[in-house]
Amino acid sequence: MVWHEETEFEGNGHEFFLFEDHTASWVDSFITALDKGGPVLSSAPAEVLDHLRACRPHQMRERAWLVMYYSIILSMVSSSDPTNQSTKRKLRYNLWLALNDPRLFLEPSEANIQALTMLACHVEEFTTPTLCWMLATTACRMLQALGVNHRRLDPQTRERRVMMFWHLNLLDKALALIFGRPPTFHRAMSREIPLPTLAQLLSSQAQHNPTKAPRLFETHHFYQKLFLTRIMADIWNCLYEDAAPDHSRIEVVNQELESWYRQALQLLEAAALAEKPFLDARNAASIDLELHSLSFMYEYLRILLARSSSHMRTQCIESSKRMLHLLEHMVSESGELYNGIDWQLLCGSFTPFLELFGEIVSNGKGGSQETQDALAAMEQLPVFLGKMSSRNSLAAKLERIAVVFVQHAKSLMHPQGMLFIFAPWTSQQATNHTFWAEDQASNDAIDSRIPAAAWPDPWQSAGNMLHWDAFFTHAIAPAISGQPQVHENSVQTADLETWTSNFFGDAVFDWMGWDSQDFDFNLDGT
Repeated sequence: MVWHEETEFEGNGHEFFLFEDHTASWVDSFITALDKGGPVLSSAPAEVLDHLRACRPHQMRERAWLVMYYSIILSMVSSSDPTNQSTKRKLRYNLWLALNDPRLFLEPSEANIQALTMLACHVEEFTTPTLCWMLATTACRMLQALGVNHRRLDPQTRERRVMMFWHLNLLDKALALIFGRPPTFHRAMSREIPLPTLAQLLSSQAQHNPTKAPRLFETHHFYQKLFLTRIMADIWNCLYEDAAPDHSRIEVVNQELESWYRQALQLLEAAALAEKPFLDARNAASIDLELHSLSFMYEYLRILLARSSSHMRTQCIESSKRMLHLLEHMVSESGELYNGIDWQLLCGSFTPFLELFGEIVSNGKGGSQETQDALAAMEQLPVFLGKMSSRNSLAAKLERIAVVFVQHAKSLMHPQGMLFIFAPWTSQQATNHTFWAEDQASNDAIDSRIPAAAWPDPWQSAGNMLHWDAFFTHAIAPAISGQPQVHENSVQTADLETWTSNFFGDAVFDWMGWDSQDFDFNLDGT
């Protein structure tokens, strides 16, 4: 979590930073973002907007709107001006002050649910995997406490709650599969609570955005993602609630997933073909991004199923390659708020990445065409993380880890004369340095720079290092005295086989456990 040191703001006490020069444009951006978030998000009351325009945040009684305001503005600044650390630091401080109200977490209300969901999903400069999970879980519990489909609710409230449920259900199931934690909503709820119809989604969209033409593609895209949550619940049940993998059941669920994807893609491609001629370049690019995100999620879910079945190993590897190659299309240039959850992109991408790494560890010697293709797909991840690092502190850390894995995969494919270098270098720096010395003279030259006693051994202490979350932690360790850390790749075959077997049984990384041990963010985002 991004903590702040109170001593850094002694002169400000516990007052909000006001940003008078930016207030008018920021309030307009806030209104626009809420409109674009419909039907899930409600428009802000007039009283809230009056306080924001008059720079009176301390007078707002319902802090949920203040949390949403600073969440949206911080996300916007992070995308449009990522190097503006001073403004981002002050916005984070304001967000902490807005959150300093226990009613946000203890009193169920629709505004509180919206605020917690907004913060969990779209404020990468503020949240970590653990905080994202805790906020989303609290929001789901609040909705259960309020009631979703009860007869005592009037029709308008019931329809609004149903819409909130399906949005939260999508978040709940996605985070459960990414973080390996049980979902909050039981899968029976998605069978009992009806899906919103396309007519309801279009009608609700018109209420939030009456002056613009209906966004037909976005409506269809949102509906297909809501429908997918039912399959995601079946996938969770299939993978985690059975005592042992049921291969026949896995194949049935996989067929359901494939059937959904074929129909959804056909429908959305037709909607995109009809709508894109009437859009500007930015909105047309947003449609392309959403199409890629649909394929990205499909491949991810297929990998989770395929890696659990011994009969689907080939499908797992092929989907892993396709998913990683999709990353080059997954970075939004528009800076829009609703382009998906970054935890899905950052953490989910490591599942195919590590599947391919395990495949190279097992079969990589000699550099066959299959392993070359696997390596080419792996190389997409550090490039993607480098692009994301300006707006997400976790991406910067994960980029360094991905570089280490890629270089180690290369050393396994070409073991003769290779040196394995542990260095917290970015992918851009990696292209400007020679990681591998292919002759003994070069090896000796590198060896002379660092004492042998200082070399880290990634395979030492088998009880600690054969588990790949320990390898993650080791890969991100800072270099000694600012120099690249060099180690001869002398790992024994038996060690690799043991590590690989452990790896294949543990491909869902414990992001929240790793985050609590290794995240050390300061207020300035470092």
